[in-house]
This record gives sequence, structure tokens and C-alpha cells, in this order.
Amino acid sequence: MNLRVANRINAVAVSAYKLMGSVFLGLILLALLSFLAVQGFFLLSRSWVTPTVVSPTDPQILNLNAQLAAQTSARDHVAAERRAVEDRIHDARRIVTAERSFQRRFQVALSGEREAKGRAAHRLSSLRQEYKRANEEILQSNRAFAGLSRERTDALVGARLMAQEEKLTVNHHLAQLAQSNLTLAHTTVDLETRMDALRREIAGLAAVQGGLGQEGAPDGMTSDVLLLERNYTHSMLEQARAEATVKSLFVDLEALDAATERYEALIDTLRASPYLRAFEKNLTVAFVPYDNVANAAVGTPLFACALKVFWCHEVGVVGSLLEGEVTLKHPIRQHMLRGVMVEVKLNDTTTAREDLLHLGRPPLLF
Repeated sequence: MNLRVANRINAVAVSAYKLMGSVFLGLILLALLSFLAVQGFFLLSRSWVTPTVVSPTDPQILNLNAQLAAQTSARDHVAAERRAVEDRIHDARRIVTAERSFQRRFQVALSGEREAKGRAAHRLSSLRQEYKRANEEILQSNRAFAGLSRERTDALVGARLMAQEEKLTVNHHLAQLAQSNLTLAHTTVDLETRMDALRREIAGLAAVQGGLGQEGAPDGMTSDVLLLERNYTHSMLEQARAEATVKSLFVDLEALDAATERYEALIDTLRASPYLRAFEKNLTVAFVPYDNVANAAVGTPLFACALKVFWCHEVGVVGSLLEGEVTLKHPIRQHMLRGVMVEVKLNDTTTAREDLLHLGRPPLLF
């Protein structure tokens, strides 16, 4: 009796063990078949996309925003430097214009001064000739009058017809005539001195006018005219320095323009990133590998499945393609895929959390 019960229990245990082994084997086979089916699906299928939720805290968005801010700041700094260089160019050009105007006015003033001094010298020369003739006449008249007065006075004194006091008066008049002759001589010397000074000034102005900006000291140069030439030379040096500064600043300006263009191109590239465009426009997007792009036309239906490929239902349609390449990890494998982003229009926003959506139709037709 006991043996029969034991045999029965053993038979039940063996049957249960076989049943459990069969169940586990079936489950393993089912899992293996599911794994192979999924792997085969992704190996052969060209009609799947991966929804992507773009949020402000997404590492891609944070990195792109940081890069965009840095490049924008650098571009603005270059733009500020460019404005400063432009201001310096305008300032240097104003200096060049002012110095050129000064040099033209200096030439005009120098020519006018020379002409004025020439006219003064001519008038002084004419006055000197008239004064010389009048001086000679006055001197001859004074000498004749003085000689005649002395002879007449001596004769009257000798004849006791003139008192001593009258003789002294006559001698005093003769002394005044002599003083007048000395005054005439002094005036003659002053005229000669002024004529000589005018000639030297005219010669100096002519020498400077003909040799402005040239090396060497021309004949006839005076200290006053030399100081004038120094002002002119200083103006020419300032003009040359300003012109050299303008040329150098234009080179800097070209370099800054080139740097601005590079920053603008980089900023445009960052702004064209599909992630950033999707974030800025508040779009729902999906990643499409390059192999699947041909099946992701605008308006293509999208399906979500309960077990990746089973029990599927339509959840939306494909929208417009976003330019620019992106990379994303494969849904079931560890390698990275290259592809593009497309806008998707979903019936339910929770569908964006799905790992996988199918293009066109369910993968297994149900």
C-alpha cells in the first residue's frame, strides 16, 4: 500500500517536472523567437522611427544653447571691436583732412605774407629814394646856410655890428641844423635796416615756399621762417601718421569682418540644429535613420505597438523634414545611427514617450 502511494507520488512529480520543463522550454523558445523576430525586424524593416521628446533640460539642448550663447557673445565682442576700429578710422581721416586743409592754408598764407612784404618793400624802396633826394637837398641847403651864417656872423662880429649874445643864438641855430642832419642820417639808417630786414624776410619766405617738406636748409632761411616751417613739417608728420593708421585699421577691419563671417556661419549652423529648431518652435519630432527616410514622406501614417511589433494602432502622421543631421542610439542595439529629424503630429502627446513608431502600416498587419 505504501509502495503504491510512493510510486504514484513519484509519477506525479515526474509528470510535473516534465510539464514545467516543457513550459520553461516553451518560454525560452518563445523568448528566443521574439528576440530573433525583433532582431530580424530591425534588420529588414525600413519603416520605423524613434519619437524624441525635446525638453529644456535635454543635454543636447543645454549644450547647443551654451555653444550658441558663447558664439553669439564672441560675435558681439568682435562687432564692438569693429565699431571701435571704425571710430578710429573716422578720427584718423578727420586728422588727415584737417592737416591737409592746414597745409593748403599755410601755403596760401605764406604766399600772401610774401606778397605783402614785397609790396611793403617796394613802397619802402620808393620812400627811401624820395627821402634820399630830399635828404641830399636838405643837407646841401643846411650846409650852405650854415656856411653863409658863420661867414656873415664872423664878419658882423669882426665889424662889431653883432653882439656876443646874438652870435651865440646863431651858433645855437646852427647846432640845431647839425642835430637835424644827424636825425636825417639816423632815419636813413633805419630805412636801410628795415629794407634789409624785409629783403631777408622775403628771401626766407621764398626759400621756405620752394623747399617745404624737403631736407636741407635753403639759403636765406631765418629763425622766424624756420619756426613756421617746423609747424608745416609737424602737420605733414601728423598727416602721414594718420594715413598709416587708416591703412593699418582697414587691415584690422578686414580681419574683424572675416571673424564676424565665421561666427555668423557657426551661429547659423547651431541655430539650424534640428534639436534647437524643434525646441524653439515647440515641435514634437522623431528620429529617422537614413535608411528609412524614403518611407517618411509628409502625411505618412504612424502606428504604435504594444510589444514593439504586435497589437498596433494609428497614432498620428509624419510632418515636415527638419534639415540637419543628427545621431541617436539604436532602439535595441548599442551602436549609434545617423539620420534626420521629422516633425510628427500625434493624436496623443503621451505617444511621444514610445520607444518606437512604425511608418505607413503595422509591421505584422495587426
